[in-house]
Amino acid sequence: MQFIKPGTTFDFVGNRRIAAIISGLLVVASLLLFFVKGPNWGIDFTGGTEIQVKFEQPTEIGDVRDVLTQLELSNDAVQQVGAETDYRYIIRIQDTTYGADELRDDILGKLENRFGEDWIAETSFDAQIGARLLVRYTGDSVPIEQVQMALTGVEGAKVADSPDDNTVQVKLPGVSAKVQKAIEGAFDGRDMTVEKTDQVGPKVGGELRRKGFLAIAATLALILVYVAFRFDLAFAPGAVLALFHDVSIVVGIFVITRHEFNLPMIGALLTIIGYSLNDTIVIYDRIRENMRRYRRADTARLINDSINETMTRTLATSFTTGIAMLAFLFLGGPVIETFALAILLGVVFGTYSTIFVASPTILIMEDLRPHLSRLVAPLAGDSEDEEDGEEGAMVTTTVDEDGVETPVAAAPAAKKGMTRAEARRRRRKELREAAASGSETPG
Repeated sequence: MQFIKPGTTFDFVGNRRIAAIISGLLVVASLLLFFVKGPNWGIDFTGGTEIQVKFEQPTEIGDVRDVLTQLELSNDAVQQVGAETDYRYIIRIQDTTYGADELRDDILGKLENRFGEDWIAETSFDAQIGARLLVRYTGDSVPIEQVQMALTGVEGAKVADSPDDNTVQVKLPGVSAKVQKAIEGAFDGRDMTVEKTDQVGPKVGGELRRKGFLAIAATLALILVYVAFRFDLAFAPGAVLALFHDVSIVVGIFVITRHEFNLPMIGALLTIIGYSLNDTIVIYDRIRENMRRYRRADTARLINDSINETMTRTLATSFTTGIAMLAFLFLGGPVIETFALAILLGVVFGTYSTIFVASPTILIMEDLRPHLSRLVAPLAGDSEDEEDGEEGAMVTTTVDEDGVETPVAAAPAAKKGMTRAEARRRRRKELREAAASGSETPG
């Protein structure tokens, strides 16, 4: 199947400067949005509690939101999961200390009433997963059973021993217990089941965020090495630049739309990198093949022809992938919506960057190659100079019609400002010219 007729030549490379300006502006704008406005972090990265509940009787999402509003929680923290008739909802609370301050004051008040106002010497509160209150007291050691009895009436509070002297720890009920109790009270008479409860502490969320971005950076670095080894060093920067371009713009769009930035989003970004790289490798392979086949062809024209030759494959792959992501986006429900939207945007910008970012960058690297060679050459030392000198002093022979061998000096392997590949091509040309002139000499 051919979307593009054979022989069609769109001048993609000729428009590279316009594309570079557009891409540069989009990337800069995305980075400014990310660092100035900031993304809408999910509980995976900020910490918090996620509760999934299911009602057996018909219950609208608006009713659940009204209950959360009464609890002084954001009414957009409710999300419906599955079909509308399932009445299954996910409730997200990002405040890890929600309800803990009131409960802590209640616990300290009961302890002071039981053991005296001077009994508590110091307290510390940890709002990580399984919030706990450490209480260091004065006087003689008190059994934890007596402390537990003092907290009678505080639902969910459990006293445990501590390795430190005169110290007890009180494990507080999680925020899920308070939300569950409030919902059950508001919907009295309806059967509700808590299907799943996930909690992430602030420290854990920060570590997940750091490792998520570290994974993206490590992936780009490894791709740089792979492309340089698999193709050529001139190909590697363009591939990484295109991938950075795709990831930056997708993140910028998510910052504008205020979609939640969570662990599935990191997975989507890594998937975008893989998809875009696959498309880039296909075009790179055709460019390398044509470079070997047409050594004397203009590089810009060769790259442009290679892009046109693979255009049908590129469009077919992007179209089929985009159709699949549209199905996930509109039919997959809110759980997979973020992932599907990220992949769909990645397909669009990945196709664009492969054509207008990755491939034209090869031209820039080829133009910079002689300058980079001159910068690197002084660092190579005398040993490499001697090697070049020996290679430049190579002598070959030609045989005329009478069988007489005539020595012909080869061109130096690497003249100043000339790459080794160019020197070899120059040497082969001079050898052919010398052989031709020798065969034309009369016997």
